[in-house]
Amino acid sequence: MWIDTHCHLDFIVSREEQLSNINFAQLDYIICPSADQHSFEKLVRIHEQNKKCVYALGYHPLYLKALPKNAVEELEKAIQKFNPIAVGEIGLDFYVADYDKEQQITYFNQQLTLAQTYNLPVILHVRSAIDEVIKILKNYPDIKGIVHAFNGSRQQADQLIKRQFKLGFGGAMTYSRALNIQRLAKELPIESIVLETDAPDMNPSWLAKDLDNHPNQLPQIATFFAQLRNISLEKLALQMKQNLQEVMPQIGTG
Repeated sequence: MWIDTHCHLDFIVSREEQLSNINFAQLDYIICPSADQHSFEKLVRIHEQNKKCVYALGYHPLYLKALPKNAVEELEKAIQKFNPIAVGEIGLDFYVADYDKEQQITYFNQQLTLAQTYNLPVILHVRSAIDEVIKILKNYPDIKGIVHAFNGSRQQADQLIKRQFKLGFGGAMTYSRALNIQRLAKELPIESIVLETDAPDMNPSWLAKDLDNHPNQLPQIATFFAQLRNISLEKLALQMKQNLQEVMPQIGTG
C-alpha cells in the first residue's frame, strides 16, 4: 500500500476521469494540494467521495496573479471550515521570469504564518528558489512538511532535513539523464524521503509525453526507487508511511 504525497486530483477529475479509475487497492492515501481558491471545494467534494483522498489548501506561487485582494483571509476561512491536513501547495518559483518575486515572497510568508497559527504542516513548491525558501523558513522554526519535487543540492537537502522537512521524489528521477536526482534519491537518509506522482504532470520515463500522469503510476515509481536503494518493496512501503506520519501525524495507517 502506497501513499501519493502530491497529486492534483481536481485537475484529473475535471478532465472527465472518475475516481473509480484509481487503483485504491494499492494506494492508501492520495494527498491533493490546491493551486488556488477554485480548488478548495473541488478537493473537499473529492474527499467526500473517497476518504483516501485528503487535501491541503493554499495558493501555488504561479497562481497568484488572479487571486482576489482578500485571498489570505479567504484561505484562513477555508482552513477553519474544511480542516485540511496541511497548507499547500505554497512556496516560491523564480524559474518563470515574468512572475513577481516580491508578491510570491509576501504570499509565502502570509501562508506560513497561517500554517504556524493553525499548527499545520506545509507542502512546498520550490523551483529556482531553494536558498530563498530556506532563508525564509528560518523565521518559522516550528513548521515542518514536505518539499515537493526536490531537485537541489545535497547541502540544501541537508538544511531542509534539519528543519524537519521530507523531500518528495517522483517521476523526474526515473529518467536516465536525471543523475543528480537519482544520486540524492539513493544517498539521502531514507527517513527523509516521500514518494509522489504530481499527476497529471511530471510523467515518469515510461509514460508517453502526450498522456497525463496518474496516481496509478506510484507503485511503479516506488519499484524504481526500491531498486535504486536496494530495499524490498514491503520495507519501503512501511518506511514511506512512517516518514509521512512524522510530518502529518493525522494520516492514518490505512
